[in-house]
Amino acid sequence: MVRNRVLREWRLRWLTVAVGISIACPEFSFGQEVPTGPITIDSVAVRGNVRQTDEIIIANGTLVSGTAYTIFDIQKATKSLWSTGQFKDITVHVDGEVGEGVTLVWEVEEQDLMRNIGILGLKSLDADQVMDTTALKPGRPFSLSAVSEAKRFIQNELAKKGIPFVNIKERIEPISGREKEILFFLDVEEGSRVTIADILVKGNTVFTADELRGAMAVKEEGFFWWRGGVYDGDKLNLDLTQNLPTFYATRGHLDFEVADDSLIIDPSSGKTRLELTVEEGSPYHLNSFSITGNSEFSREELSRRYFGTNNGLVGDPETLPVFDASHFDAVTGEISQLYQNSGFLFSQIVPFVNVEPEVEGEIRKVSAGWDIIEGNPAYVSRVNIQGNDFTHDAIIRDKIFVLPGDVYSQERVIESFQSISSLGFFEVPMQVPSIDPNQDGDVDITFNVTEKATGALNFGTSVGGYQNGLSGFIGYDQPNLFGKGKNGSLRWDYGTYMNNQNLSYSDPGIFESLVSGSVQLFNSRDRFISFRSGRRKKLGGLVRFGFLLPNARFTRLYTAYGISQTSLKLMGGTPDLDNSLFGRPDATQSTISVGITRNTQNHPLFPTAGSRHAVNFEFTGGPLGGDGRFIKSTANGSWWTPIAVMGANPDQPGSGTTFALGTSLRFGALQGDSDAFPFDRFWMGGVQFGESLRGYDETTITPTGYYGDRSLEIYDIDRMGQAFFVATAQIAMRLGSQMSASIFMDAGNVWSSFGEINPARLYRGAGVGLQIITPMGPIGLDYAYGFDKLEPGWNLHFRLGPGA
Repeated sequence: MVRNRVLREWRLRWLTVAVGISIACPEFSFGQEVPTGPITIDSVAVRGNVRQTDEIIIANGTLVSGTAYTIFDIQKATKSLWSTGQFKDITVHVDGEVGEGVTLVWEVEEQDLMRNIGILGLKSLDADQVMDTTALKPGRPFSLSAVSEAKRFIQNELAKKGIPFVNIKERIEPISGREKEILFFLDVEEGSRVTIADILVKGNTVFTADELRGAMAVKEEGFFWWRGGVYDGDKLNLDLTQNLPTFYATRGHLDFEVADDSLIIDPSSGKTRLELTVEEGSPYHLNSFSITGNSEFSREELSRRYFGTNNGLVGDPETLPVFDASHFDAVTGEISQLYQNSGFLFSQIVPFVNVEPEVEGEIRKVSAGWDIIEGNPAYVSRVNIQGNDFTHDAIIRDKIFVLPGDVYSQERVIESFQSISSLGFFEVPMQVPSIDPNQDGDVDITFNVTEKATGALNFGTSVGGYQNGLSGFIGYDQPNLFGKGKNGSLRWDYGTYMNNQNLSYSDPGIFESLVSGSVQLFNSRDRFISFRSGRRKKLGGLVRFGFLLPNARFTRLYTAYGISQTSLKLMGGTPDLDNSLFGRPDATQSTISVGITRNTQNHPLFPTAGSRHAVNFEFTGGPLGGDGRFIKSTANGSWWTPIAVMGANPDQPGSGTTFALGTSLRFGALQGDSDAFPFDRFWMGGVQFGESLRGYDETTITPTGYYGDRSLEIYDIDRMGQAFFVATAQIAMRLGSQMSASIFMDAGNVWSSFGEINPARLYRGAGVGLQIITPMGPIGLDYAYGFDKLEPGWNLHFRLGPGA
């Protein structure tokens, strides 16, 4: 019992020693007038403490001598002491008289300190996991709530492992010579592991027991290890209350119920038989379907959502469809979403299912439909951004697809939310946007963000590999310079056969305009994995501008100019310009390019929805000066659609694991004289250089067929082509915004000229991939099988940068 006592009378004539009142119920029992003014405390004392010093308790109580306090201040101080969890009981009273010395006295009884904790008897769970996960930790005061939390955790975790019965006892041992310190123990006695050997269903006549078992989350013990048959009470409860009722409701059995369930356990083996008794009821057929209150969308359009292309009921009573309650519920949600996306934020879709009277000898019937209260469409009044202390509003607003004056669309709010998150400037998961109706019936939308550090110093090193020595890189990347989304990057790659420096800067809106720009300077010296006979040096720069097209928010027109000096040095031997990539005269490359890109994907690296299309033309030489004279054309497109979401939080858009289907096409062709720049042609295979095709080594796909990367049957220059085509299909599992796994299939080839392109002759590869975001940028692993090699087989690919 808590006996909190404080001074009841602040005035001198009523002040006595140890006058107390209850803080929880400050009623004055003697009829005196309760004072409202403060009183000055001359000193603070502590009594009853053993483990803690007076100074610590006084500091936690927040009341200090020489200061005036009211009864409410003392109440607050007492709560502060209780919140430390250090005490069993706290009493406060006042000694002395005003003018002669008033002392506030804390009388306390401390909780025992758990010097150490032992969890004994656990066999199927690590004791450290219990203390790491719960509030039960050594060195803390004894807490009944922490003990209860630990016991619940043990019971729940063991239940997941098929051990539903467990006995847990508490035990305390005092420590000799250390008052108020104890050893605390939980003695755990695990029951037998319960394994479901058989599921027996009674009362079912319409559907077989196998069909019902297939609809359940609880499974019988099977031959393979993943069918262990472990009993899980939560899964069983889900089966009884959701899975089985949904299975029957989908098939029209609205009256279905599980009449009885029982577990029959063999105590010696732990094997269990689950027995279910079900009452299926009769199936209901849909006799009529009506919609009222709709004006924004026609009855036919709304009905089509439920009936599909049939778009209605057949008049013949013998052909009335079975009423699918689950489908009806799902379509009701779709209709609600349809109205939300059309601005009817306050619309209500009221579903109804009315059971018609039973007629002997006839099928059971229901009438169903929606009563719709549309209301008025809501318009966006204001779009606010909060929490961006560093990033400018304009950078965030460029990612928002809903503007003041627009009809409200929940779909576009979610797309905006995901687009802002994909910037990478803010902590994730982001707070869900606030939708606040105003007095005019419109809404204010607020996007809330939390800034995070974005600049990164990257470095790495390795010994060995194809560099045959020490190699590595060091660089700095800042994707949000000055909070304006400008990107600055500096990187140096070094090694025995590599020495590359790269400096780049990009601005998404030059002088706050809709024109983007970038500049890049590079100085590289490298040797390729597959082309070991020489070395390439390249020094130059590139300037690029992007223009947002009118009335095309997601489409940009790009133009660029680049100039570079290229040196291709042969490492020994006499140059053969017809058959070698190296030993050519130094050449100057002057190139202007024009391209157009349309991008509606919801994430730059791990999209789950939207598409991206890009076409680019590069013009080298001719009127631009320099060496060579050719046109290089490339085009690519990718399309993504979500197919499933697992573990999503309904209140957090974009949360959970998303499965998405993606397809992509890539094409390129080169026409003209590119002899001075052979590396501008196309080569295929691997993932790191040239055009990627997984399941094959670098440059092994050639215009004349497949050749191993060490094959002497083909010159290096003959591995190059002047046209290529690659198609990819994949199913990706997006594990948040930092990791993705996929299964994929690639098909592609390279040809000597545009006229030789034959999409029916493609090299095929398939496999699995994993990609993660690191401080060094995206890195990935792909394990793919090449079907059309001379000896079909698997290849492991490691890649830096975005994947396919």
